[in-house]
Amino acid sequence: MFAILIKISGIALPVFVFLTMLNVGLTQKPSDILVCLRNKKFGIRMLIANFILAPALMWGMLQLFPIDPYLGVGLTIFGISAGAPFLIKLTQLSEHDLELGASTMITLILGTIILVPLLLPLVLPEIEIDGFMLAWTLVKQLIFPMVLGWLLVKFLPKIMEFAQPWVAKIGNWALYLMLFATLVGYFPELKEIMGQGALLIALAYILGAFGIGYLMGGHDNEDHLEDIGALGTAQRNTAASMIIAAQNFSGHPEVLVLITVANALGIAMLIGIAKYLSKDNKVEIVFPKRKLVHPNS
Repeated sequence: MFAILIKISGIALPVFVFLTMLNVGLTQKPSDILVCLRNKKFGIRMLIANFILAPALMWGMLQLFPIDPYLGVGLTIFGISAGAPFLIKLTQLSEHDLELGASTMITLILGTIILVPLLLPLVLPEIEIDGFMLAWTLVKQLIFPMVLGWLLVKFLPKIMEFAQPWVAKIGNWALYLMLFATLVGYFPELKEIMGQGALLIALAYILGAFGIGYLMGGHDNEDHLEDIGALGTAQRNTAASMIIAAQNFSGHPEVLVLITVANALGIAMLIGIAKYLSKDNKVEIVFPKRKLVHPNS
């Protein structure tokens, strides 16, 4: 049963990523996302938070709480990879503007593509990273579906008006299936990892990264930047982490298992946090959104 659930998890994850990014393309105008990307101060703060402060936090935690070396490697990889498609869902749950979430995600993905191959050898000298393969995989998984959504809306608007709600729904179903299959499928390995405190470190790190992102995100009344900064920093880039782990530590499955389970637990925790944040938020319409589904259609 566990092997079947692991296979289901492996299928559900890319389906969720593809449909989430496709839905971004179906519902958000590229011009609006590009305008958000022009907020250079916020973008720079996010790069500092995700590629300097958050990795430094993980390094400090591993110095204070030594664990199995390979579990430490898994957490280091997890802590240094930023920019995840799930930020779009967290943005939606927190009732903030999706263009801001998408532009933040793109900024962090570009940062991961450029900076992670440079930073990881400094903290893990034994790692060899194919920077081109990492970049190409992230572009295929995260950028291409979004561009496809833009093209479909442009050339098949009527069909996409009908299809878009189903894209969003099936993406949500894939998410919950992935969470369930991951947590149950990896339960035997999870029991071994739990006894060493690695998951507690991972969860504490996610909360710490949330705090870093919140403080770096905005100032004064910039609640939308604070929340998206916090969620974007706390949600790590599992796709990049898994690529690095698979390339370098295929003989140590605990590295990949820890990254996968830490991500699943982090997603579950951040869903609750995002819903809590929505209580004092109304969607900040920073830019007019493309509305595909009309109430009376």
